[in-house]
Amino acid sequence: MSRTRDITEGQIFRRLGPGGGVWQVVTVRRDGVGMSHAQMKRADDPKTLKTLAIAALQDHTQFERMTEA
Repeated sequence: MSRTRDITEGQIFRRLGPGGGVWQVVTVRRDGVGMSHAQMKRADDPKTLKTLAIAALQDHTQFERMTEA
């Protein structure tokens, strides 16, 4: 079973390393070959979007999930 269920809309992640920033999951989608990706918006600039593989968000050397308030 995929760990995609661990990533849901509204979750907030902090990118580790220089120039990281805080990102919020807008939507989770599956592409034509079955890979799951998350479209994300930057918390301090909601017009800035990026799409990442779910595996990248689950990599603890790249991102950490923020505790929701």
